[in-house]
Amino acid sequence: MRGFLVIAVMAAVLPFPASAQEAAPQAAPDIVPDIVQEPICFAVRNEAPYKIYGSFITDLYVKDDGSKARHRSNFRLGEPGSKDEKTGYPADRAEFCSYGPFFPGRKLEMTLRTLVPIFSCQTRIDRGEIVIQGKKKPEGGTETWATCHEE
Repeated sequence: MRGFLVIAVMAAVLPFPASAQEAAPQAAPDIVPDIVQEPICFAVRNEAPYKIYGSFITDLYVKDDGSKARHRSNFRLGEPGSKDEKTGYPADRAEFCSYGPFFPGRKLEMTLRTLVPIFSCQTRIDRGEIVIQGKKKPEGGTETWATCHEE
């Protein structure tokens, strides 16, 4: 009986990663990446009552050696109203600039995380400030989201 249970669990779990990999979009080699001459700068602000960790990630590009890669910029934002102890500047907001390559529509992927990703979206960075919000749940834990500019 135990052997059957192990086989049933493996049969249920193993097909999913393969199908997820097949469904992943592949970058066409003839598509020109959206890269700008002057960087596009944007602001991110945390309104959640706790620290926020996240990343901004570009679309794929081909390196000189032919491999594909993405640019990633990690960030940590303090609670609303917090200040950096060394500089005195606000720690609950940050400014970023990017040359790309952008996803279609001049978007970057934004991922918020704890130890694992908890929120992700593709957001236009030329539509104004990106505001991260969240709340602590009465039963414990948190709920976190951001205003992503999708259009």
